[in-house]
Amino acid sequence: MRQQHGSGKTAVLVERIIHKILVEKLDITSLLVVTFTNAAAAEMRERVLNAIDKKLEEFPEDVHLQKQTMLIHKASICTIHSFCLDVIKNHFYEIDLSPNFRIGDTSEIELLKQEVLDELFEQKYLEGDKNFLKLLEIYTNYREDDPLKEMILEIYRFIQSSPFPKEWLEEKINDFLVLEEDMDFGKTVWGKILLKKYETLIEETILGLKHVKISLDLNPELDMYSNTIQKDIDTLNEIKEDISTWDETYQKANLFAFQKWPVNRKITSNIKDEAKAQRDKINKKFKAGKDKIFIYSSKEAIGDVIELYEILNPLKDLILEFEEAYQKAKREKNMIDFNDIEHFALKILVQKDENGNYIPTQTAKKYQEKFSEIAIDEYQDSNLVQEYILQSISRGNNIFMVGDIKQSIYKFRQARPELFLEKYDRYQLIENKKEKDDLKIQLFKNFRSRENVLNFTNLIFQNIMSKELGNVEYNEKEYLNLGANYEKIENENLEDRKIEIDIIDIKKQEEDEWKEEVKEEQNENIERKEELEETGEEERIEDITLEARFIANKVKDLIANHFQVWDKKIEAYREVTYQDIVILLRSTITAAPVFEKELLDLEIPVFSDSSTEYLDSIEIQTILSVLKILDNPFQEIPLVIVLRSMIGNFSDNDLIKIRLVDPYCNFYEAVKKARLQVEDSLKNKIENFLDKISNWREKQEYLLLNELIWHIYNETDYYNYVGLMPNGKLRQANLKMLLEKAKDYENASFHGLFHFLQFIEKMKANSNDMGAAKVIGENENVVRIMSIHKSKGLEFPVVILAGTHKRFNMQDLNQKLLLHQELGIGPKYINYEKKIEYDTLIKEAVKSKVKVETLSEEERILYVALTRSKEKLIITGISKDIQKDLEDKENQLQIYFQNQNEINSQLLEQYKTYLDWIELVYLKEKENVKDLIDFQVIKKEQILDKKNKGEQKKEITNLNQIKSLSAKGIEEKIEKMLNWEYPYQKSITIPNKVSVTKLKMMKMEQSKKEMLAIEKETDKIVNELPKPNFLSNEINLTPAQKGTILHLCLQKLSLHEDHNIETIKAMIKDLVEREIITKKEAESISYNKILEYTKSKIWQELKTASLVEREKTFYIYIPAKEVYQEEVEEKVLVQGIIDLYYLNQKGELVLVDYKTDYVEKGKEKKLKEKYIEQLQLYQRALEKALKRKVDRIYIYSTYLGKEIQIK
Repeated sequence: MRQQHGSGKTAVLVERIIHKILVEKLDITSLLVVTFTNAAAAEMRERVLNAIDKKLEEFPEDVHLQKQTMLIHKASICTIHSFCLDVIKNHFYEIDLSPNFRIGDTSEIELLKQEVLDELFEQKYLEGDKNFLKLLEIYTNYREDDPLKEMILEIYRFIQSSPFPKEWLEEKINDFLVLEEDMDFGKTVWGKILLKKYETLIEETILGLKHVKISLDLNPELDMYSNTIQKDIDTLNEIKEDISTWDETYQKANLFAFQKWPVNRKITSNIKDEAKAQRDKINKKFKAGKDKIFIYSSKEAIGDVIELYEILNPLKDLILEFEEAYQKAKREKNMIDFNDIEHFALKILVQKDENGNYIPTQTAKKYQEKFSEIAIDEYQDSNLVQEYILQSISRGNNIFMVGDIKQSIYKFRQARPELFLEKYDRYQLIENKKEKDDLKIQLFKNFRSRENVLNFTNLIFQNIMSKELGNVEYNEKEYLNLGANYEKIENENLEDRKIEIDIIDIKKQEEDEWKEEVKEEQNENIERKEELEETGEEERIEDITLEARFIANKVKDLIANHFQVWDKKIEAYREVTYQDIVILLRSTITAAPVFEKELLDLEIPVFSDSSTEYLDSIEIQTILSVLKILDNPFQEIPLVIVLRSMIGNFSDNDLIKIRLVDPYCNFYEAVKKARLQVEDSLKNKIENFLDKISNWREKQEYLLLNELIWHIYNETDYYNYVGLMPNGKLRQANLKMLLEKAKDYENASFHGLFHFLQFIEKMKANSNDMGAAKVIGENENVVRIMSIHKSKGLEFPVVILAGTHKRFNMQDLNQKLLLHQELGIGPKYINYEKKIEYDTLIKEAVKSKVKVETLSEEERILYVALTRSKEKLIITGISKDIQKDLEDKENQLQIYFQNQNEINSQLLEQYKTYLDWIELVYLKEKENVKDLIDFQVIKKEQILDKKNKGEQKKEITNLNQIKSLSAKGIEEKIEKMLNWEYPYQKSITIPNKVSVTKLKMMKMEQSKKEMLAIEKETDKIVNELPKPNFLSNEINLTPAQKGTILHLCLQKLSLHEDHNIETIKAMIKDLVEREIITKKEAESISYNKILEYTKSKIWQELKTASLVEREKTFYIYIPAKEVYQEEVEEKVLVQGIIDLYYLNQKGELVLVDYKTDYVEKGKEKKLKEKYIEQLQLYQRALEKALKRKVDRIYIYSTYLGKEIQIK
């Protein structure tokens, strides 16, 4: 059976059950009804009971009905896990399980896994297992083995969604062994995917070229350019039509090149130039895509696969060893975990016959006899284990399934929508059904939403959802049809019912853009930033705040304008309330707290249903910090958190005074030392605090963990204190929950504060939060903030879908090893001996498949979000430049124009956000949707102005209240307070930390004339210098970049060998192979300059030095007035890196700084003057750290090839 959202699925299931009971006279206990959640099971049971009671009122003497009221409480209306648990409890002896087993708590299970894995690794280390050590070399770094542990746990978790995990793992690893060296890689399951991907790439390229050609064809004088593009199209079509074996396609792909662009200086048309630029862009994209597919030949690809088997097979063995040890540990504790529930039930119900086929056991056959029908709710979310279980207890023709493939959104739980699709395609509608065919019933009407919401949803998904992307062709058969009856409102403004798409444009002004560019150039974490953007993790808090503020005002307006919603209970319209409104987010981790704050600022009651905030909440962080310093008081950050909290009650000034007692020792030591040097009031604070800590540490020795935490709550009154904070009830509930978690931890046979804290950190590191306490009821009048996943199955009169600009999370695609139920394992090739690492063709194939499946699920998640709305749907997002975004999409729509009904799936795959997809549909359909969609662009300044006006209004109100106080003395006092100025205003602008490089720049900025002179001289020098050969290539290195590379080489030189040109070349080659520098960067290095350095006096002393330290970071406090020329008393922390210092044979301390600046011979004095202050800072820092004077200071100039003595 197939149904739409809001189509009355539950009602249909209930009616079917009633029919079975009343008409077919079956007992309710002969039915198995499997629901997705316990709440759904309880609701269904209640509905069935109500229906039976109504029938009993009509037929009070009906014995059969009376019997059902007694049996209803024994009926198997439950989740799949409840059913499986029942099977295990009744047949535990068949799998050698103790009858009094228990289900382990999630926290306890995670602890046990870590414990088992740690013991397994320890054992392998002691044995010196070669395969294990090889895996460590490949998948870990030198500091820790956690990456390998995480990989084992990840694979273990993944294979649990398979009915037979060990078999799946064995089979997929053996796939790497069965290939023969001379076979065609294109015939493998991976090769077929990649060849199809190449075909798609060619199609996209042809579409782009045809679009470029259109503008050329309109101008006869540009025929030569149009013909060139046509030749490219013809060649690509030939390749596409002749894709056969891997090697043939590989050869053709690598030989193919775009035609040479004709040169005719007589033709000066801009159209020609634009066409060339677009063609070059298409060519670049085509080459990049091709190079990812055709990395190497079939033989090389097969060779990689066979070689990978030697790595993956030991990994498989290690996983199976872990699985065995883990199962043993659970049995010892008489415990099972969540995955065991399904797998143990399957073990009881399924067995292998002599041919190796899985067949029902005798126990399963008894269940077949017991259940006359099996009804499965939300079938699209079933996994393969559940499918095996339910099929084993069915008679083959007595399963009734309901679901909607468009709502399959549990890929992260390994749900298999393919199970639903296979049956949906195979089953027949009643008009087409033959005798042996299974029946398919479709429910078309939607009884939840207004027509405008349905029309908008249909519009979006008829354009973006297809077999290729989304797994279903969204056409008239899939449309949501109006079934709800909403009465008309007299004189209603129809504009209020339109779907709102509100896009906040945060385009910066030119000056802001310039500042941003400078900032980005100085950003040392650019690579990390780009990586975060790709995974969807990176989002500026300022942007989230802006959107949250806009939505908060939108909610306020809905309430203030008395927006009308239909109330089924009273069968009339009423004003919208806060509880009618939900804000949906794809992920609540970062955004939910910001949204919550903005709503609260406007005095809007709100509840954020985000479980990931628990460990980050201030009350839990504070108590955990207390526990951390009880375990180890030398942990500085937890110590400062506790001191700064109400438990310590220290002010910022108090902490500064403590730190100044000794700026270099551990902060706990500084606290103890401060008792002897600070004033009495602070001394008393410190002594009281240290006494508390000492007292709690003593109690820790004999109190249970939960008793210790409760003692801290009581002694500090912290529990009552947080109750007075905003959301006080929730905070107190969180503290109670921590108490319970500590109790559960102790009950689970784990003991000790250290291990408890370690467990908490691991939970947080694995993003496995414990879930915030719940203190809100279903009928509370608050705006709810929740994830789209948590909203599934719910409905709200007003839905605000926010954060649609947030990128899809493709983080999994960057893992070293990808997993797929059908394709198996997609690993990277890693050769630790040769230090080679790259994505294999297998991984590329798996990545391609996983990406499409991820995007398909994102479409379905968007479908779930849009269909939660009953009456009003508001969609918000942010654009960095909306005009450019829309123009680019308009252009892409023209290139990929396919038909009137849908947007090309290849185009959709290029975009990374819901907002992108919605904008594409809007642009395609905008002439037809003027009465349906209200598309608005809001400037950033409009939102900020609204906020400022609100604050200004508050200030005016407060000022009027003040002026109402008639007493002259009070007015004078208030005026004095309002006109008060902070006496240390200059100190506000001074940063507390600055780098040496920044100091140098500040000194240079003090004299603009000097700066201009330097720039002029630099320009002259650059113009006079001959252009090096390597700069003629497409990648140009700046002088600063070349200097940095040379600097790196000097640091990497080995002191333990004699150097010549060959050893230097070998060192640079090694740096390239280790990917520390690129090949282009290596070409810019002057071997002679490095060789000159090895002949210097400094190098000769280094070889015999008793101590050598390179690239040492230092921190030093200096008076701020030395830096900023301001008369202030503050100090600033200066940070820098000393290139080199050493102790020579005479015991002299020598400081060296490398400089790669251009300097004319004989003008070394300029170099000294330029860096003298910087080197004096280095000297001060080094002398303070080593508590001895620096004897000599040198600048080593790589340009001059000699040392310049400063001191």
